[in-house]
This record gives sequence, structure tokens and C-alpha cells, in this order.
Amino acid sequence: MLNPRDSACKVKLFGVVAFIFVCGMATGAFSWHVAQRRWFPPKAPVLSAEDKTVAMDHFNRELELSEQQARAVESILDEFIMEQADLVARYRTSRTSGHERLNQVLNEEQRKRLKKVLDELNTQQQH
Repeated sequence: MLNPRDSACKVKLFGVVAFIFVCGMATGAFSWHVAQRRWFPPKAPVLSAEDKTVAMDHFNRELELSEQQARAVESILDEFIMEQADLVARYRTSRTSGHERLNQVLNEEQRKRLKKVLDELNTQQQH
């Protein structure tokens, strides 16, 4: 039996408890990582005005931008945000156009089944 007054025993007990704690932390971190990838897939990265403000503050602080550089960086971010918005709009338009073109060649029953298939795909992508 272990003697709780023995200092070597205390060190062993502390080591076992620390090992169990670290294993629990590692298991939790790994599980959280897997859960995020499985159930919370990343959304399409689209910068908002708030993101731009945060980025500008960070760039100014970390890079010590001059006023002229700050204006240039802000202009670049504005262009980048507009390009992203345009890409998202083009993607949505392309997707809708593709669905409409598919519907043109399908009969009524096939259209219903296509809608069901697309709904299932959208549900899977959201999960």
C-alpha cells in the first residue's frame, strides 16, 4: 500500500494526476478540433467593413504605417472587399443559372427529384 507520508509517493501521485490532466486536455482539444471541422465547416471568407477596420488598426499598430501608406492599404482593402463581393455574387449567379439550365432539360418528375437531391446536398454542406 502507498504511504501518503512518503515524499516519493507524493511525487508519484502528483505525476499520475498531472498525466491524467494533460491527457484529458489533449483529448478535449483534439475532440474540439474534429468537431469544428465536422459540424462547423468554415464559411466563405468575405471581409466586412468591420473586418476592414480591425485589419487597418492591426496594420497601423504592427507596421507603423505612414498616413500615405495607410491610405494606400485602405484603398487596397476596399478593392479586395469589392472583388470578394463580386466573386460571391458571380458564384451565386452561376449556381442559379446552372440549376435553371438543368431544369430546362428535365421533365417535371425529374425536376422534383433534382430539387430533393440539391436540398440534400445543401443540408450535407451545412453540417
